[in-house]
Amino acid sequence: MSDPFRLVIVGGGIAGLALATRLGKSVGRSGKVDITLVDKGFAHVWKPMLHCFAAGTARNENDRITFISHAAGHHFRFCYGEISGLDRANRRITLAPLVEQDANNVLLEERYLDYDAIIFAIGSRANDFGTPGVLEHCIFLDNVVEANNFNERFRHALLQAYGRGTPLDIAIVGGGATGVQLAAELHKALDIGSLYNFTPKTPEMRVTLLEAGPRILPSFPEDVSDAAHKQLEELKISVRTGAMVSGVDEKGFILKDGTRVDAQFRVWAAGVKAPDVTRVMDGLDCARGGQLVVKPNLQATEDEHIFAVGDCSFIQDAPLPPTAQVARQEAHHLA
Repeated sequence: MSDPFRLVIVGGGIAGLALATRLGKSVGRSGKVDITLVDKGFAHVWKPMLHCFAAGTARNENDRITFISHAAGHHFRFCYGEISGLDRANRRITLAPLVEQDANNVLLEERYLDYDAIIFAIGSRANDFGTPGVLEHCIFLDNVVEANNFNERFRHALLQAYGRGTPLDIAIVGGGATGVQLAAELHKALDIGSLYNFTPKTPEMRVTLLEAGPRILPSFPEDVSDAAHKQLEELKISVRTGAMVSGVDEKGFILKDGTRVDAQFRVWAAGVKAPDVTRVMDGLDCARGGQLVVKPNLQATEDEHIFAVGDCSFIQDAPLPPTAQVARQEAHHLA
């Protein structure tokens, strides 16, 4: 009896989990394909909900799928780890050492996984475009850890605002779905807090949304963009389009026209780029944002054994927007 075909899926986000689940039920169940899902976390979290976790209007414990138990029930294996290298000639990936954060102890040394085919579904993160001060002074919301960190700081700042009667200033860069939804959700969180009425007066929360382009939600139809803009203004959220950020410091954003937007909370939700690891993928062709360039069948242009789906992929002939809907559709198409 021949050995099963070894399929490795890197990334357990929307596309990766959908692929592992669908293929596990078919070729995984039959034993024809040995499927391994690799992820640097132990659970799948629905990324479009991160703005709710950040604002505290939803609990991420209720929106998790644990990889180990899900794999056991859907005929694939789960491997905890983060990819750090690719050897195309030997069809092998390297997983980075697992280091205990606080004590800096190495729990697991560098490991390797061999494959017959590999699918990258490692998602994306916000793009700072090399803007000075962004990495040092801004909060990102690209994963559940960052969302939880924001929520803890936000709760503490709200308590101070209630207790001292001082306003809370928040500025968000990026008028895409994440920025728009976060702005609205933060006001929802304040409204929920005001219902408990534990101080005589609800503090003022001033939210500013900065978008470099001419309108928010640029990947959506213009009427949707206009309606969202109007709704945000009804929530007393300041929406500034054509606002290009040229720098960030510990007090706020410096705009290209020389003006400032000062804020206690500075959130960067602009742009999309693939994780930096795609830049060291053994010569694979990458788009400007680091996405792996693929054919319409989602196969890498440089290697027939490699595929990419979701935000980390760039279809050469017909690029698609980096949305959850596209990621899921690509996963089902590839499966």
